[in-house]
Amino acid sequence: MKPRIALVYLGRRGGGPVYSLEMAKALKDYAELLCVVSKQSENLEQWRKERFAMLEVDTYTNSVSFVISSLRFWHFNTIAKQIKRFKPHVVYYPMLHYWTPILNTFLKEVPKIVTIHDLRAHRGEESKLFEWMTNMSVRQADRIVILSDVFRKDLEAMGVDSSKILVIPHGEFSYYSRIVDSAEICKDGKTILFFGRIHEYKGVSVLLQAFSKIKKAVPDARLLLVGSGDIRPYAELLSELKDVEIVNMWVPDSEVAQYFLKADFVVVPYIDASQSGVIPLAYSFGLPVVASSVGGIPEQVVDGKTGFLVKPGDPDGLAEKCIFLLNNDGDRLRMGLSAFEKCSTELSWRNAAEKLVEAVKLGISNQK
Repeated sequence: MKPRIALVYLGRRGGGPVYSLEMAKALKDYAELLCVVSKQSENLEQWRKERFAMLEVDTYTNSVSFVISSLRFWHFNTIAKQIKRFKPHVVYYPMLHYWTPILNTFLKEVPKIVTIHDLRAHRGEESKLFEWMTNMSVRQADRIVILSDVFRKDLEAMGVDSSKILVIPHGEFSYYSRIVDSAEICKDGKTILFFGRIHEYKGVSVLLQAFSKIKKAVPDARLLLVGSGDIRPYAELLSELKDVEIVNMWVPDSEVAQYFLKADFVVVPYIDASQSGVIPLAYSFGLPVVASSVGGIPEQVVDGKTGFLVKPGDPDGLAEKCIFLLNNDGDRLRMGLSAFEKCSTELSWRNAAEKLVEAVKLGISNQK
């Protein structure tokens, strides 16, 4: 008998909708699935195309509507009742949401599995609301999924029994290569890509300092800096650099692939991190990654095989590895092939779904 899983994703945009959709697509081969999805999710049409049994939920579009919607407790009760009609063996949250603890209070009798992508808020993004959401969700959960084993001890320090912790690495993101815009892609040659939100903890200043050194060693190197966020703190560093292309915007799903198709490799110079969804995304395009050895990133990047690990906050070390990849096409291509192999095997969504379903079945067995 297939277990019944109610998958609840209430977020709107970014990697979250993709992560949740890919898990749902893999799970439907192993479980009876009800997908509870925000009507405001940017990839809602993709969910609909999969013909899941779905419950579409109005969430919010901005901070004001978030506050108003969060006070509509009868709305959560209605959602919970519809989930209960499905008679799930478990409610599964592929990503935490500020509504997760609230909805859980109406689902007390149903076992819950939550995936925690970030146990703590990143540097510069500290928030009491985030802390409350995470701590409450951990206490309410029957099983907790983390994406990197390095955070197991942190959960145990919070009082979580090790038997409740399940490590499922972040799956590959070939989703973006499947919906690439039809626009012609032109490779510029010797292009380094930074992709993601531009924020203090992402190490953009470290990257720009490194790129200054890279240009001296590889004069035709280019840097493609893509993501939303405040670019003004880096104005002085940028004024001293040439061949830096900045795409300072939130990138729609259909346009993501074009930037990876232009790149030779990807940099993840984070100062603080849990893990990175950009890494499996780069792997899905056959691109190696030069990344900071921080948080769970060393579990994602096999140093010398799928890319390189460098000390966080070290522009010299970052520059050295980037220069090596720019000057050694054979090694870069070999690493790219290893990266693609890792994402299509070890990081497959099928593997992730099998591990989750195994945990659900074990929970069902223990309840009998």
